[in-house]
Amino acid sequence: MVKRFIAAAALAGLALFPSAASAQVSFGFHFGDEPRDFAPRLPMCLTDRQIRDAITHRGYTNILLNVPNGRKIQVRATQDGWVYLIDFDFCGNDIRGVKPLRPAQ
Repeated sequence: MVKRFIAAAALAGLALFPSAASAQVSFGFHFGDEPRDFAPRLPMCLTDRQIRDAITHRGYTNILLNVPNGRKIQVRATQDGWVYLIDFDFCGNDIRGVKPLRPAQ
């Protein structure tokens, strides 16, 4: 009798908690109304050499690439006497953000 009660309680407890697969919930806001959201994507993402060329064509020098993270890569580069950290979408050939780090030496 006690074993049946424990088994029934265990099954009821499992039924109350959703499985890990069904508990995936994504929070965040994406409005899709920025011009870059409508830009066509490249058929293939850029290689390291192509990323360097794309950043160079935008006027930067001394380009260093970080490790890619999904479709983005952080690039450290120099322009007009400043070192910048650039968030670059290498599948859309688009700069997503630029942050000045320090004066160049």
